[in-house]
Amino acid sequence: MSARSPLSRPGRLLRTLRTPRRPQSLTVLGLLAAVAALLLWTSRRMVNYGENLALNLGTDIVGVVVTVFVIGPLISRAQEGRVREHTRLDYEWFSSQVYGATSNVKVLDTFSSVFGPQFSERLFRGIKAATAHGARVQILLLDPDSLAVILRGRELGERSADIRRDIMRNLRTLDRFALRLDEESRQLLEVRLCSTSPGVTLYRWDDRCLVSFLTVGRLSGEGVQLEVAVRSPLGTFVEQRFDELWQQSKPMDRFTHLPVTLVDATDGRRAFSCRFVYADDAVYVAGHDLVSYMARHRLDQLSAHSDFLSAPGAHELVVVDDESELHALLIQHFAEKYDATATAFVELRPQALVTE
Repeated sequence: MSARSPLSRPGRLLRTLRTPRRPQSLTVLGLLAAVAALLLWTSRRMVNYGENLALNLGTDIVGVVVTVFVIGPLISRAQEGRVREHTRLDYEWFSSQVYGATSNVKVLDTFSSVFGPQFSERLFRGIKAATAHGARVQILLLDPDSLAVILRGRELGERSADIRRDIMRNLRTLDRFALRLDEESRQLLEVRLCSTSPGVTLYRWDDRCLVSFLTVGRLSGEGVQLEVAVRSPLGTFVEQRFDELWQQSKPMDRFTHLPVTLVDATDGRRAFSCRFVYADDAVYVAGHDLVSYMARHRLDQLSAHSDFLSAPGAHELVVVDDESELHALLIQHFAEKYDATATAFVELRPQALVTE
């Protein structure tokens, strides 16, 4: 339906009426209703009470219609072009805006302190409330393994490993939070990773958003934030950028878990979801259930398959020597990525490399 359809304004009115109200607002509304009822009751003995009541109610209804359908849209249109400056990104204030959201919540950033220990619980309460109202929550962060992380590290004058570590902390926090949600709310929360620097940041709640730019030598949250309407020129530009990156991004699960199917030449197949790390462009998986399965089968009869590996086809399973330098390096990479330990690693080596 077009935005100019005559049914669009009543639709917006209905959405407004369905928007959750604060308890203070409901209290004031109840008091006003009680006062109005009391005034009507005390004036019931007036001459021509019914005619006067109908005349006044009719006039008030006309005023309400004019306000809602004429004056209200004019004010809203004027506010859409208004830009409000914030000296920095106030994460607590943003979380409170998220709490009342009913349609959309979006975050676009390299990584964000809003998912850190100081602010995350307040934000997550807001996300729970927003998803309970049916709002879709989309979070788009930078892929920790992308070249864009190295470039952003240079811009900030930090090591890329520090940026990568901050992103992974965000991802672990978001992963744990998703497990706390019920199934319906979890379906409304999406976390994805992009491999291209966005150049801008976006913190959106319904039809308003905070916009900033990735600057040299300073985190985006420390700079000026522009609060604009999503339908404003700046808001439209950033929304388009978000949508472009979202379409090219990958789900967070693709970074944290690798689907692998082990095929036994004589005894069928079994699927696993493994944690994994990279070292020198080779992929290494870890998982107690996978290692246990391998221990019960002959390695020369097993092969690994996954649609998400860079090399197509079957892969050989090569157990990493637990006394090697490589094993120590993999333990370090695994701890940085998952904040956990692993004792056994298996390389998924393309069979083409094995036979050469």
